[in-house]
Amino acid sequence: MAKDPLNELLQFLKPESRVDLKHISLQNLIGVSATEEGVEAILKNENIVKSVIDNTDDKAEEVAKSALLLLINITAYAKGAKELLKLRPNTRKSVVDIFVGYILDPQKSNADAACMILSNITRVEENVEKCVDILITHLNDLLNVFTNTGFNKKGSNLDYIAPMLSNLSCSPRIRRWLTEENPHVPLIKLLPFCHYAGSVIRRGGAIGTIRNVTFDVQYHKFLLTSDLDLLTYLLIPLMGNEDYPDEEMDTLPIGLQYLPKEKQREEDIDIRKMILETLNKLCIKRESREFLRENGVYYILREFHKWEKDPTVRLACENVVDILIQKEEEVGAEDLSMVEVPDDMVEKFEKMDAEYINTT
Repeated sequence: MAKDPLNELLQFLKPESRVDLKHISLQNLIGVSATEEGVEAILKNENIVKSVIDNTDDKAEEVAKSALLLLINITAYAKGAKELLKLRPNTRKSVVDIFVGYILDPQKSNADAACMILSNITRVEENVEKCVDILITHLNDLLNVFTNTGFNKKGSNLDYIAPMLSNLSCSPRIRRWLTEENPHVPLIKLLPFCHYAGSVIRRGGAIGTIRNVTFDVQYHKFLLTSDLDLLTYLLIPLMGNEDYPDEEMDTLPIGLQYLPKEKQREEDIDIRKMILETLNKLCIKRESREFLRENGVYYILREFHKWEKDPTVRLACENVVDILIQKEEEVGAEDLSMVEVPDDMVEKFEKMDAEYINTT
């Protein structure tokens, strides 16, 4: 069997090795990890991967940073994310435990890279429940760190906790955790980040988390309670500085009335689309549809549609409006999730949507 050329690097990645040799070796591995084939080659050498993980806590910052960047590259590929999660490094902890420890340490440099690695690992569907098993006891701490924007004292902003939470919210256990008092409802802490000007990553993660919760119809009633005020946080990114007639303005939630003239809409297309998909999910039950109508959602979407240029987002908007403008006897179902659509009609609707997007 041919020797693995990467084995030659092992001697330079030991804790006692010279800093410059460790740094050069890691930089060489980062170059290898630039392709999927290179990542697969690295993954075949478990000792190399374990050594890289050990070096993420090296006293020399340039060494630790290079090791973390390498792991970001590896976990960017689904296979790398899955293999890294299986690994038990020399510390006997999982990589998830190790990197959560970095995130929860206010004096840890390069904690942002740890967040990115966990975001990559949790993005893979088959990893989610395994990660929840490990993270379930750390969730409140992670959320508290996320909401304390000045937590890390070494310059890390920890923005990538947001997409990690969004990924984890694909799990029913996390959706339950988000919506139950423990001692406070965790979701409440995420809501202000739906329109957080400081980071599109935080905004996207917050909206993505809420959208995932709406996939569970059982939480819709909770989501639309006045205590949560979800509509205010969901709709404000879709609103500009337009004026509404008094009779329309009066129907809007208080927080959405008489916005300042400098108010701008969300600039990120994907976030705007996720918000509309969330509203669409909230249209499943009659009770929720009536709540959206009573709170002026149609008026906001009417003005938003005039402004929106992207055809996929315009279509997502129209899908919600089409439901809200109908009377309930026209909708014809208490629960739209129970309506069965024949396969041929699904195909027809998908074709119509594609044609709309391509011709708009």
